[in-house]
Amino acid sequence: MEKDLSTDDELRKPRGKPQDIGSVIQRFVSDCDMALKLKKYSIFNHWEEIVGAGISSRTKPEKISRTMLYISVTNSTWANELSMMSGQLLQKINSYIGEDVIKELRFKVK
Repeated sequence: MEKDLSTDDELRKPRGKPQDIGSVIQRFVSDCDMALKLKKYSIFNHWEEIVGAGISSRTKPEKISRTMLYISVTNSTWANELSMMSGQLLQKINSYIGEDVIKELRFKVK
């Protein structure tokens, strides 16, 4: 029985000029809207930078579900205060992301 080498030969054919890994990753990220997703989830690592030290010390972003950001707060007084400031917080968050992707904030006392 003779082995069909056409598939092996196909695998060995050069497919154009080699590309550096950075270009390949950058193209993949942009094709998948990954850049926006990465920026959106970077909220968790840059919370203090976004909302300031005072708010950051009493809050913690917990999760994002679709367009809603869930935030834990230290007590109900802060939850109420931040609820009244939610428009300003949304503006800061979305400004950091670069797009209006977070539409609502939910505060939960922990």
